[in-house]
Amino acid sequence: MQRRVPSTLLLLALALPACDPAVDDDGAAADDAATDGGDDGATGGQDDSASSTGDSGGVDESGSGDDESTDTGPVGDQEWSEISGPCFGSGTNALWFDDRDHAFVGCGENADGEGLYTTSDNGATWEDHPKFNEVRIMDIRRGPDGVLRGAGIHQLDGYSVWEIDESGALDSVGLYTPGNSAFTSVSQAENVAVTADGQVLIDSLTGSSAAYGSVGGEFEEVCSLGEDAIEDPDNASCYQVRRIVGFDNQFYSVGSLINDPARVHLPSMMPGATYHFTTLELQPETRDGELLDMHVWSESSMIVAGHNQSTRYPLIYVADGDPYNLDNWTQIELLDFGIEFEGGINDLHVSGDTVIAVGELFPTSSGGFVLISHDRGLTWEDVSPEGLGPASASWLFEDGSMAVAGGSGEMWVYE
Repeated sequence: MQRRVPSTLLLLALALPACDPAVDDDGAAADDAATDGGDDGATGGQDDSASSTGDSGGVDESGSGDDESTDTGPVGDQEWSEISGPCFGSGTNALWFDDRDHAFVGCGENADGEGLYTTSDNGATWEDHPKFNEVRIMDIRRGPDGVLRGAGIHQLDGYSVWEIDESGALDSVGLYTPGNSAFTSVSQAENVAVTADGQVLIDSLTGSSAAYGSVGGEFEEVCSLGEDAIEDPDNASCYQVRRIVGFDNQFYSVGSLINDPARVHLPSMMPGATYHFTTLELQPETRDGELLDMHVWSESSMIVAGHNQSTRYPLIYVADGDPYNLDNWTQIELLDFGIEFEGGINDLHVSGDTVIAVGELFPTSSGGFVLISHDRGLTWEDVSPEGLGPASASWLFEDGSMAVAGGSGEMWVYE
């Protein structure tokens, strides 16, 4: 089925302290896996941090090196235009562009949050794929191997992560089906991250459980991603992550409770570690934060972002140097650049050294915002379109064109 959108679009640039899968990242009981997100900033992971190449079809979105791409950003006579996205009645949870013409959107929240949509004509029309009508999609990523994968829940067949068969009419091929243990199974996935050598890590939308697939191996369900699980898996610390990044042959992640200091989770260096993380608290113990997204340029250069729950301002940290050393992390104060609104960042996207950050104002009824940095997050500018609602997903192209999406099918393009 084809949906027409306004013709204005000519070029679419469009932790838990205990292992309890029934507790979400806010520390509250999850009524329905499909309702997580909304005001707490869940984005469903449309990027594995953010693509370091922009128009990168077939490149894992975490970025895979300290590239030499030129800076991007608003240039010339580009301007914002509002268009109609396909996730009517739902937040846009998953967003992936292969190139300017070809994009995928997945819907996963609220009662109407189901379905996979694609465009092949710069967004002039969106095609609804019937085989995904009963699928809630929280994440879409094309891995280093070129395979497009989705995460969420297939409500008919029961699996939480699948490959998308693109050989004909789009269909799903199940990769992981939850087991019977309520403490380790991932009943609804939030992210699926893939490393360069083919390891796969899946995290739960509503709990601390995860599933790890070794190269060519079966999935192993785990309650804890902490490195202490290597020596004592039955008594390991448990926490929920909000974004997982596959970079080279290792995983990185962020996340924390809203009443705990913001945490970044780095690859464990303990013997026998695979998916395991060592945790670094970026905020002082007296502060509360919630990191929702990250990008890794290299092992010594990365950015994380989310909500500062103590001050209600957007939370940004950048690492320059050994990320295991807290002294190499710098908190970026947007107030220093005249950005004074309250709110939090839900999503990052990267092209070269340029970063865009999108999110929601506080209170949420005030709308959303788009920020841009041309120096890996050290300085920022507010480029928000007037009338933007809370934003959950974004994409940045090499020429500075952007796409930003939010709730109820809202979508804006900057071209």
